[in-house]
Order: sequence, then C-alpha cells, then structure tokens
Amino acid sequence: MTEHHVQHIKDYLKSQGFTDFELMDDLTDHLATEIEFSMDSEKLDFETSFENAKQKLLPDSPYQLERDLKILTTPKHNIMIKKIAYLGGFLSTIGISLALLFIVLSFQNETKADGRQQIMESEELMYTIATKESREKEKVSQVYQDFSNETARLKLLALDQQSTSQTLMIITILIFITTYLPYRFYDGYNKSQLELTA
Repeated sequence: MTEHHVQHIKDYLKSQGFTDFELMDDLTDHLATEIEFSMDSEKLDFETSFENAKQKLLPDSPYQLERDLKILTTPKHNIMIKKIAYLGGFLSTIGISLALLFIVLSFQNETKADGRQQIMESEELMYTIATKESREKEKVSQVYQDFSNETARLKLLALDQQSTSQTLMIITILIFITTYLPYRFYDGYNKSQLELTA
C-alpha cells in the first residue's frame, strides 16, 4: 500500500465528517491493515479492498461512530476532570485559609515575644532585681525566669506556626498545580478543538 492510498483513506474519513484526528488515525490504521490483508490474500485491487474494508469495519454512517464515541467518553471524562478541579480548588482554599491563620498567629506570638523581651531587657526590671533584698531577690529572680521561659515559649511557638504555614502553602500550591491547572489546560484544548472544527 502506498502513501497515496493512506491519504485516500484519510480523505474519505474527512469527507464523512470525522473531526477527531486521533480517531481518524486509528480508523486509518485499521482500514489500511484490512485493505493490505485483502490485497495480499485475495489479490484484490485497492478500490475493491477499500470498499470491502469499509463495509466490514465502518457502520452505515461512519460519522455516527465519532458522535457515539464522544457521547460515551467526553461527558464522563469532563465531569470527572471538573470534579477533581473543584475538589482541588476546595482543598486549596482550605489550605490557604489555614496557612494565613498560622501566619497571623505566628505574627501575633512574635509580637508578644518581642514585647516581653523588651520588658525583660529594660533597665527598670534589671534595677528592681539588683536592689531587692536577698529574699526578695530570689522571688524577683524566679518571676524573671518564668517571664523569660514564657517569652522563649512564645518565640518557639511563633517559629512552629511559621513552619506549619509554609508547609501548608507548599501543599496548597501542589494541590492547585496537580488538580486545577490540568483542568484549565484541558478546557483550553477542548475549546481550541471546537474552534478548529467549527
């Protein structure tokens, strides 16, 4: 079979209204295989083999095959992709909301810790500790130690919240990239295919 014969098959499929290039390539391969088999085994010419292959492999209205295939596959496929995109968008929204919450909490705890640290470092507190009587010194020293421990705890909590918010942002971006972006590309591809066939 020559390249001219293959082009003849493709032209026939186009004339029947086929627009799905992938389906046309598959049908061309099936028809070409059947034609080659007829030409080799039955020693028929191309035109006769082509007519026999069309009767054997294609329905009465070949374009109906493409329409049926689209009805069977496209809506379910689109619905599934849309559901995944919506689920991804929902999870991304939750992830961003939680990340922002942790960022705000981290900022709040960081501000508290900085304020407490400024109080601890103030000369007034140091002076108070230094001038108290021996017994009072221990009491003030303990208050200062508790104050210092609470400040350190707030700093560590702020760092943990920043780390959590960063992790949530990374997870959210990954969810968005793996769910919503493929849907946008797929939707754009479908629209471009419809514009080509229109």
